Amino acid sequence: MTTTTLDSLLAHDTSDMLGAAATLPAQLPDGLARAERVREALQAAWPSDKGATPRTLVVCGMGGSGVGADLLPAAADVQAPVIAVKGYDLPGWVSDEDRVVCVSYSGATSETLACFGQALDRSVVAAVITTGGELAERARAEGIPVVELPSGMQPRAAVGVIFGALVGVADALGVVDDAQRVVDEAVAGASIVVDEHVGTGPEHGGDEPPALGMARQLHDKAIVVSGAGHTEAVAHRWKAQVNENSKVPCFANAYPELCHNELVGWEFARATGASWALVELLPFEASEAIRARFDITLRLVGESIDDVLRFDPSATTRAGATFEQLAWGDYVSIYLALLRGIDPTPVDRIHVLKAELAGR
Repeated sequence: MTTTTLDSLLAHDTSDMLGAAATLPAQLPDGLARAERVREALQAAWPSDKGATPRTLVVCGMGGSGVGADLLPAAADVQAPVIAVKGYDLPGWVSDEDRVVCVSYSGATSETLACFGQALDRSVVAAVITTGGELAERARAEGIPVVELPSGMQPRAAVGVIFGALVGVADALGVVDDAQRVVDEAVAGASIVVDEHVGTGPEHGGDEPPALGMARQLHDKAIVVSGAGHTEAVAHRWKAQVNENSKVPCFANAYPELCHNELVGWEFARATGASWALVELLPFEASEAIRARFDITLRLVGESIDDVLRFDPSATTRAGATFEQLAWGDYVSIYLALLRGIDPTPVDRIHVLKAELAGR
């Protein structure tokens, strides 16, 4: 690969996705504050005479809007199951024992609007989280709390404010005990990575950003991301970020399940003709059993892999580790795009798909 200077790479980031990534620590408390503004209405959505918490918290959302549903049980101790719905239909079992939160950054996501209508019919909507659009209009018409997000961002770049808002909603419903603590810990973890990347580069007299060096290792390779426990959600976030920012395929899986299938699939990986890279996201306070699976699996598949990046979190809490490793994925995926000579922000194919669907 041709050596590329940092300045020439940054010229491709015309929409400033790197700048958006740097706002992650500030987004988290902002999202929580936005949920707090409607806390009284949120609490009224789950009457105290129905018990301490809903049976489940069902979170409907797609893409960047839906990632909070995965991250909430990963980063926080939840008092009820958090069920992510990423499609057009609510599960048939959702009833007045449960509560539904619909998340759509644009307020126009067709799948989420479909779920909202079904949840409305069952009188189980607790809140919507959105910048506006049809979702906000319909919620306000029904007297449902609206947690308003700041506009002007790519949904995937709004992960912090969406997560902060969702954890605030979950706190008001009794599903999370201390949203402020979760957010503070997430800020601390994200800041570990952001602080390493803000103010780096020749113009500041600093070294090359560490995520750029990692991206150079992964560039032009087929990337597989492995997590375990709470980092399973982060592995899927990495996959989506590489897909949307870098515009290349990426695959994600989790221990111990991958030891029962994917492990065998590496045997003839070289026969595909691809050059493979593995990203390993060790969980916070990983058990000896999980660490052993990471280590033994890597030894068994190592001959099929060209590069390995292992992230062992330095954060001192689970929420911190979750957002530390998430932030690494954001930065690495952006630099992968810049190494390819493209702006990471546009997602043209998604817009083409939506236009074609709208024409049917």
